[in-house]
Amino acid sequence: MASAKTDAGSPKCGGRWLLSLVAASAAVAAYAFVARPWYLRWGATDDEVTRRLPGDDLAADSTVGSTRAITVEAPVEDVWPWLVQIGYGRGGWYSYDWIDNDGRPSARGIDPALQDLDVGDRIEMVPGMGPIVMEIAANEYLLCGGPTDRWCLALYPVVGGTRLVSRWHQAWKRSVATAFWTMLSEPGSFVMERKMLLNLKDRAESLANARARHPSRAVR
Repeated sequence: MASAKTDAGSPKCGGRWLLSLVAASAAVAAYAFVARPWYLRWGATDDEVTRRLPGDDLAADSTVGSTRAITVEAPVEDVWPWLVQIGYGRGGWYSYDWIDNDGRPSARGIDPALQDLDVGDRIEMVPGMGPIVMEIAANEYLLCGGPTDRWCLALYPVVGGTRLVSRWHQAWKRSVATAFWTMLSEPGSFVMERKMLLNLKDRAESLANARARHPSRAVR
């Protein structure tokens, strides 16, 4: 017993504990000051991060917020239809379908039957659950959410195409539990949203290229 106590309190054991503490602290600092700021504004410019968007009324109370963006080499008119048909049971989420679309492939074309979206409609994430459309301006932005969250997908014409900007605000109760859940959920949400933006880019650009090859007919 005496030997065990001596080993536990030895300088060698204390050194390992100190190294573990330093490594853990470095990992937390790297996440908080490098990784998290990067993925919360993935692809977005300084101007896009600070630009006012519909739904920013929740910003003052927001505990979680992100602005992500991507350039789509297609006109706004070829990007907007993909946004309108987004959602479970509709065109899908254009992300990892085995996770968020019940294994069904997200749409690879524009479905005219899914182009009617109005204020008050629900964009389902799972059956019966998902954000409600709050505002919609064709070819400009789609704002949806609920009492404690806002999600805005905005389109801005630029030289050579369109900037697609996605902004989230979530006003969750500030607590240790919220902080822990945020730390666990944010990386996964980023991975899913990044995939969504990349797939939206790919689909819209494919549609625009098809239109360019066949200008005399509508390509869907």
